[in-house]
Amino acid sequence: MKWNWGTGIFFVIVLFVGACVTFLIYAQQETWSMVEEDYYPKELRHEEKLVKMRNANALSAPLQISHDKTNLILQFPVDFAGKTITGKIDVYRPSDETLDVISDIAVDSLLIQFIPLSKLTKGRYVVKVDWVSAGKDYFKEQDIFIP
Repeated sequence: MKWNWGTGIFFVIVLFVGACVTFLIYAQQETWSMVEEDYYPKELRHEEKLVKMRNANALSAPLQISHDKTNLILQFPVDFAGKTITGKIDVYRPSDETLDVISDIAVDSLLIQFIPLSKLTKGRYVVKVDWVSAGKDYFKEQDIFIP
């Protein structure tokens, strides 16, 4: 086989088409997920979220979100002693929505709630706590990293 410019162009075209086909196969196998499915209605309620955040910032102490070796710990301030707290805790994984953990708020007598770290994998999470007590709404969002 004689190597000339026509043969070189042929091989370049074959390599280009092969690369395109490889990319298309790779792109079809990749999972594409949005950060939030219903982002538009949530954005319309953004002012409500800001009011809830202001309410949470006005407390005598902030909601403490931390973790130890076995649990994610949420410590509610003493402002809620003797009051009923209802709401949701969304432990949101930005990189993979299948790893999200959503639970209802169920604090003990010391105003602490534990979420076992066995439900979470290593990586970055955003803890979003949306709660109501005594007819007032509150919201706190904090990034955590599970080692």
